[in-house]
Amino acid sequence: MLSGIILSAGESSRMPGRVKALLVLNGKTFIENIIENMSNIPLGELILVLGAHSDEIRDRVKGYKIKIVVNDNWKEGQIESLRTGIRNLSSKCEGFMFTLVDHPLVTLFTYKILVEIWVCDKSRIVLPSYNMRKGHPAIFPGFLFDEILSRKLPGGAREILKENREIIRFVTVDDPGIVKDIDTIEDYNSLKAQR
Repeated sequence: MLSGIILSAGESSRMPGRVKALLVLNGKTFIENIIENMSNIPLGELILVLGAHSDEIRDRVKGYKIKIVVNDNWKEGQIESLRTGIRNLSSKCEGFMFTLVDHPLVTLFTYKILVEIWVCDKSRIVLPSYNMRKGHPAIFPGFLFDEILSRKLPGGAREILKENREIIRFVTVDDPGIVKDIDTIEDYNSLKAQR
């Protein structure tokens, strides 16, 4: 079984007065766009990790079939949110796909093709690539869970990628959304201007 983890625990510090997950794109919030895409691929479960702004985001996603967990240590960084998601995975989970709330432009096709590739070899890390740049979402196999949970990893999940290059399967996609993270209000305004 492949599980899904969405990380949305940060405080949107580079967007003062805004909650990144609740910014609107094509009539839906970032978080809704991501949940709907991930709900349309064969995942056994979908976990949303919240932290700062958890009440506001929880209210917005009430109608979706997801498991919501809260990372009380969200100030410790993204790796703590990922660990919170991993700790809440089903015992049947063989791997997880995770993405960040600041990547709302990833297409449904990209999600689907990554899952299809992983199903063919569940021992691989699967990463999308656009113009020779890796992006999100990423799929990690189950045998790496303990390593992510037990090590310090000051560089986050990137350290796991560096140390396991030989098992990474890069999937070239025609999807700039995998590398387009919306981190600032300028990023968001630029995105809206292009639509």
